[in-house]
Amino acid sequence: MKKKNILVIVTDQLTWRALPAYGNTYAKTPNIDRIADGGARFDSCYTPCPLCQPARTAFWSGIYPHETGVLSNGRAFPVSDLPESFPTLGSVFSAAGYETVHFGKRHDAGGLRGFTCAPEERIEVPAVSDAWPVNMDTFFDESTARQSVNYLETHGDAPFLMVADFVNPHNICGWVGAFKDEHTDIDPGVPLPELPENFEFDDIENRPVAVQYICCSHNRQAQAAAWKPETYRHYLAAYYHYLERADAHIGQVLDALAKRPDAEDTLLVFFADHGDSMAARGRTTKQVDFYEEVARVPFVFKGPGVEPRAEAIGGAPVSLLDLFPTLCGWAGLPVPEGLRGLDLSAALAGGSLPARPYVASEWHTEWGFTISPGRMIRDGRYKYTKYIEDGGEELYDLETDPYEKRNAAHDPAYCEALERMRGLYRQFLEETGDPFEGMEWKADRRWRSHPLGYHRHEGPSAPMVLGDAFPFPGQKKK
Repeated sequence: MKKKNILVIVTDQLTWRALPAYGNTYAKTPNIDRIADGGARFDSCYTPCPLCQPARTAFWSGIYPHETGVLSNGRAFPVSDLPESFPTLGSVFSAAGYETVHFGKRHDAGGLRGFTCAPEERIEVPAVSDAWPVNMDTFFDESTARQSVNYLETHGDAPFLMVADFVNPHNICGWVGAFKDEHTDIDPGVPLPELPENFEFDDIENRPVAVQYICCSHNRQAQAAAWKPETYRHYLAAYYHYLERADAHIGQVLDALAKRPDAEDTLLVFFADHGDSMAARGRTTKQVDFYEEVARVPFVFKGPGVEPRAEAIGGAPVSLLDLFPTLCGWAGLPVPEGLRGLDLSAALAGGSLPARPYVASEWHTEWGFTISPGRMIRDGRYKYTKYIEDGGEELYDLETDPYEKRNAAHDPAYCEALERMRGLYRQFLEETGDPFEGMEWKADRRWRSHPLGYHRHEGPSAPMVLGDAFPFPGQKKK
């Protein structure tokens, strides 16, 4: 019997809360909806790290960042590629006779070993409005869509595992830079989204130090220090625009697949590497924290072996680390030893989720200019985080406080829940050999000195001061 195909579609920086499939009433994503409709989506899926390269290396290899050794995006904290001794999704499926191909964003530090990866190319396209400038993120996506469509139109009948890996809505990062500091907002000609329920951040003094000073460690938050609330509404409108660009490209890929004779024999998988703050707590993009907006992502399956569900699969949370073992289970392949995720294929077929006590996520550093090791543990109701710098802890009851407005770690009413989550945290460290408690943090005193509040940020951020000595690939050192 011919093996069935798998088409994996990835987006960058897309929180689950932005999608109509998860209840959003502002966004227009008809093509992502095509995957969700008649498919199965997981309600509470978490990234292993809310940062591109560590997350991607982790979910392609099925193990945590502290195990891959990929803890940053590079620059002042360079990383080595994933050791050849670790299996990857591409290597396992290639050995099983699949044609494994990848189009689009890589940033994988060797996690895509086993895939034939097309070159990342830019095709410049115009902005539709001065309010929504486009950059290389959008240009790369234009190429990814064309390469993906061409493959689906010309590929024969050999079974394939194909990845279409889009960058948007990541172009929102460039938008922040284009509209940094005080400026005049440009009318985009569409109704502006409302600010989220947790836009106001009146609990900042009750958060770990690394979270309190994200504006000093992250360029994008520093660039937004002078913004008024109205600008954050423009930020959200731009974010949804870049999401709609990604959705249009996804539509092109789905249309090409639909024309193939084996379309009905192809499993569709859709997810994002991590989320975006989407103005929650007055935050832009992502860095350091593990709040729902940045750590929780869409995770959707559709096709053979998937029982359609009108409601999202809830209950225990799941992880993007489940991708690798789930695809193995769905395809009838042995799951390699040592993977940290679980096989969800039985749940996709209509069964129950496998039992698990927790899922986890990790943070170390973005570029190495500040280092703020942190861990997140989530069970069915609570989220616990801990940071090395000040031993700072957070506890959120996501049933009563889904927007994480109040840190309950110091609330006597939550003593029992806190101790239980601390126990799961220690269990995670032991089970995965995580050296977290021996890690060191790094932040000069100037990055911890101004009065609390992101809008009170003063001067440049750490990357603004130190970044010239560690240029991006292709840039010259200043």
